[in-house]
Order: sequence, then C-alpha cells, then structure tokens
Amino acid sequence: MILRVALLAAGIVLSGPCAVLAQAPAAPAAQPESAERASFRPADISFSGKLYSPVKLAIFLPYTAKVLTVTGHIGQKVKRGDILATYEIPLETRMDEKTKLSPATIKDLEHKLALADKEIDRLSAKSRELEAMSQRNMTSQQAISMNAKEIEVYRKDKAAVSEQLALTRDLLNDRVELAEDHFGKGAGIGKVPKEGIIKAPNDGFVLWMNPELRAGVKLAKEAELFQVGSLNPMIIRAQVHEIEAQKLREGQSATVTFESIPGKKYTATVSRIPWAPIPAALQQPSYYEIELTIPNPDAELKEGLKVQITIQPGK
Repeated sequence: MILRVALLAAGIVLSGPCAVLAQAPAAPAAQPESAERASFRPADISFSGKLYSPVKLAIFLPYTAKVLTVTGHIGQKVKRGDILATYEIPLETRMDEKTKLSPATIKDLEHKLALADKEIDRLSAKSRELEAMSQRNMTSQQAISMNAKEIEVYRKDKAAVSEQLALTRDLLNDRVELAEDHFGKGAGIGKVPKEGIIKAPNDGFVLWMNPELRAGVKLAKEAELFQVGSLNPMIIRAQVHEIEAQKLREGQSATVTFESIPGKKYTATVSRIPWAPIPAALQQPSYYEIELTIPNPDAELKEGLKVQITIQPGK
C-alpha cells in the first residue's frame, strides 16, 4: 500500500512539468508590417505637363503698311534691337507723325513765356515809378494796388506756361524716342523716314512668325508679326491633384521625360506651387497649376513639348 502511494506521487511529480511545457504558448510568428506604417512610405508622384518659354514677347505692326524686307526667321537667335523686318510708312502716317514731332507748340509756349517776362519787367518798373510818385503824393494807393495785381496775374500765367512748356518738351522727347524705335535713327524732330523697322524686343529666339509675313505683303495695323522668347531655362506647367500637390515642396527635384525625345531623361526643379487652385465645381476635386524649371543650355527643348514628370517626395 505504501509502495503504491509512493509510485502515484512520483507519477504526479513527473507529469507536472510535462503539462506545463505542453500548455506553454508558442513563440509569436513574425507579423507583416502594419498597413499604417507602410502608408507613410513615400510613393512616386507622376503627372504630365507642357513646356513653355518663361519670357515671350509679341511684336506688332504699328500701322497698316506694306512689308519691304523680312530678315528674321523661326529659330533665329537674336539680341534686343536686332532688325527683323522693314515696312513702308504710308504718306498719311508720315504726315501725322511729322505733326507730332513738330516743335511748333514748344516755340509758341516759349514766345508766351517771353511775353510774360516782358510784361512782368514793365509792370515792375511801373511799380517803382508809382512808389516814387506816391511819396510825392502824385498817385493814389489804388493805382499801386492795381499794378501789383497785374504783376501777380502775369506771374501766375508765367508759372502755368512754364509748366506746360516743360511737359510739352518731355512729350516731344518721348515721341522722338518712340519714332526712333519705329523708324530708326533717321527719325527726329520734324523728320520721319519713308521706311519703318521691326526690332527684337529682347534677347532670345524667334519662336513664331506670321505665316503671311513676306516681302510685298500689306498687313493691317496691329497685326502680330513675331514672337521672341527666351529658352534657357524653360518652365513646365502642370496641373496636379490636390492630394499630390500637398506632398510637393519648392526646390524638389524631378525626373522629366519627353514623348518626342525617347530614351533621354532630364532633371527639373519645382519652382512654384500656388496656394489657390484652378477654379472647379464644388463637388469636384481641386487641381493646382504648378511650375518646374528645367535647364536648356543647348536650346534642344522647344516650347509646347509634352512632358512626363516623376517626383519622389522622400528625396
């Protein structure tokens, strides 16, 4: 009996650790990274845009005129002031310009100014005589007062004429400068040449020219003749969804590819991110028109090319 109890107790002791080991939980298996943490990983942002010249100026024909020569052509590199075309100035235009460049108004105002000075001198001398006569009781105080009022009137007239003369001279100088810009150095006070010139307004390249522009053609006033713009650097304009726009920052680097230039990659930089979106309906998402700057030292890229842009927000 005692032996049976001892064996039973030993069996309980031996089975205890085994039971504990059997019930111990297994080591936790490696869990996949949470979706929340993965969502913070930066994802590439891709969108498309178009290439534009940052500075592009149009050149217009100032008068209805016949084109005489055309020296500018598309793709030509020009400096500010280079002559791109010449045109014949109509007779009625030359007559009107000569009137505007006439110094007759200035001479008339100078004559009025001289008369005012003469009258002021005469009345001042009379004022001294009246003062002397007043001391001998040979004139009235009323005569002295009237003479002083006349002097004051002529002085005010002189001030008005002087101001008008200065303004007229400035306007004439501006008209001469404008005439030289339109007609060349041959234009001046009272002089208008028979030919006008079309000049480049800035340094850059001739990006566009009127397809009707050629020697012998008569074009209407304000007809657009050329567009001259800079090509280095160029800008890319793109419309970006509001979610992606929030991930962009100025100065970020972007990889740019062109459908028309396969196999080549370029680097651009985010240069402008507006705070105001493009107008859209209330229920529609907002889009922001951002700008990127891309170097173009060899003028390889042309305005209007479609681009594909990729940005990694984490870099």
